[in-house]
Amino acid sequence: MRARRALIIGAGPAGLATAVLLRRAGLETRVHEGAPGPRTGGSALTLWPNALTALESVGVAAAVLARSAPSAGLAMRTAGGDTLRYTSPDLLERCGGTGRALLRADLLDALYGAYGAEEVRFGDRCAAVGEEHGVVVARFDDGREEEGDLLIGADGIRSRVRASLFGGGDLRYSGYAVSRGVASVAEPGHPALLSLGAGRQFGLFPLPNGRMYWFAAFAAPERRTVGSTGHLPFLLERFGDWHDPVPRVLRATDPADVSVTGIHDRRPLRHWGTGAVTLVGDAAHPSAPAMGQGTCQAFEDAVVLARHLAGTDDVPGALRAYAARRRRRAHSVTVQSHWMGRMGQWRHPLLCGVRDGLIGAMPQSAQLRGLRAMFAFDAA
Repeated sequence: MRARRALIIGAGPAGLATAVLLRRAGLETRVHEGAPGPRTGGSALTLWPNALTALESVGVAAAVLARSAPSAGLAMRTAGGDTLRYTSPDLLERCGGTGRALLRADLLDALYGAYGAEEVRFGDRCAAVGEEHGVVVARFDDGREEEGDLLIGADGIRSRVRASLFGGGDLRYSGYAVSRGVASVAEPGHPALLSLGAGRQFGLFPLPNGRMYWFAAFAAPERRTVGSTGHLPFLLERFGDWHDPVPRVLRATDPADVSVTGIHDRRPLRHWGTGAVTLVGDAAHPSAPAMGQGTCQAFEDAVVLARHLAGTDDVPGALRAYAARRRRRAHSVTVQSHWMGRMGQWRHPLLCGVRDGLIGAMPQSAQLRGLRAMFAFDAA
């Protein structure tokens, strides 16, 4: 019997993890990526325990652990350095474990190692998808078509697969931009840190080899976000008087390595697909980065999707079951991330004082319950 063919649009973390797991479940996989070759740029990202559990199923957890660094707890501070909340590594372990940071290129390299970069069809920009008589069709910008038994849209927040299914007009700007970079600064024992100011946020995570991943969030009009060229002086003007090591980290960053992104998300969808077509990752549930869960939720999608497709001939039924299992949790992250990002942009001193007071006053038991719920993922 011919193996079912799965067309996967997008070779980012969501698409590659899905391809590895579907192939292991017995499906023939074809991964199509619009970029001309493997992506080697990008900054860094954080993975939390739920992502690491999912990556055990993908088979790359060991490679990711070897290329990442753990944080020494989780902290929130004011711009002046006052600690609003600190969660020790021991407490985080009781919630499932600590977060880890690594270069995005290193994560993709681990996933390419599991799937095979040579098997990805680069330069295939999907224009639209369709389905007729149980056959799905991906149409590419150069006029070619590819047929399969199911199709997975893993092509990110501006997904063309999603646009083919539901239209693309629901992208919403969150009111702020985020700069990201990697600094040549060693801070042994540094926690995963988020510091809050008036309309600004700054995050720090340790990386291997004496480096730090950082991000800076600031209010910006949608079409007037500052480009990466000459961006460090802009950041030093806004964060140069913040607590140590924020100014030092910025000064230790190569300006050419700074990226700037306007933050968008989408309102949750009621359905993630139709027939034998579905979505994973940011194509299904893009969220603001306020909770650091975007890539984590994408890996959960891949595991659950493969579990439902394994051993069944009812592809549409399996895809509906997958979406039903994942939708509530993923959409909760989207909603929470949206409002946390908005709250981080409060500027009025009274509102900032209320925000900081609420963070400091939250009972530790409530915080730990929230972390346990976020970090818990059953990959069985």
